[in-house]
Amino acid sequence: MTGFRPRRAYSDLFPVPDPAPASPDRREERSDDRAAALFAGDPGELSEATRRALVQLLRGPYVSRRLHPKLWPALIADEAVIRCRLGDLFLELVLEPELELAFVRNLEAEELALPRVIRSSRLTLLDTALVLFLRGELLRAETGDGRVIVGRQDIDEQLQVYRPATSTDDTGFARRINSSVSKMKEHSILLGTAEEDRFEISPVLALVFTADEVLSVTAELKRLLDAAS
Repeated sequence: MTGFRPRRAYSDLFPVPDPAPASPDRREERSDDRAAALFAGDPGELSEATRRALVQLLRGPYVSRRLHPKLWPALIADEAVIRCRLGDLFLELVLEPELELAFVRNLEAEELALPRVIRSSRLTLLDTALVLFLRGELLRAETGDGRVIVGRQDIDEQLQVYRPATSTDDTGFARRINSSVSKMKEHSILLGTAEEDRFEISPVLALVFTADEVLSVTAELKRLLDAAS
């Protein structure tokens, strides 16, 4: 390859919410203990835990039972009202009970152009290649029942194929890999473990990046690499 460095390869993966407008007032029926004000002049109606779960969903990238043990029960208990509040903001709750995680995405409607509340996080070529590798590891482990762990050395080896053949800048390429790994950690796709250079792959990647998309994007990356050879 000679000097092949596309800036963007695959987008619309990780939700990055724009500041959302306040939800219209709506009085849902609920028990008195959940209707109690949290502070003087509190205009809210939901319990503190439910409000915090809603805020975490809007902040992103997701809510999980493992990462948010205090918020998850509130999300499950008040799923209906959370869906309603998100709907007021043109957002949809994606809840996966088996994986014990949830996130939000833009609502879609054929008959009406809805505002795009969630912005996409743009991915570079190396970002996309890393996502494909991590998603592939999840696919290979689908028959198991444990956590999927990947080492930093495995990541480095997998991404070497995307280094331009004429490049002699070892430090620069290593910096680009570090940037991609940092992005995956920032979006909670790579979760820390007891070992510094080993990470757990979050199962949320299986929801936002389907098996069909893996095949499609893999084919596109191969085409780009062949064209640059």
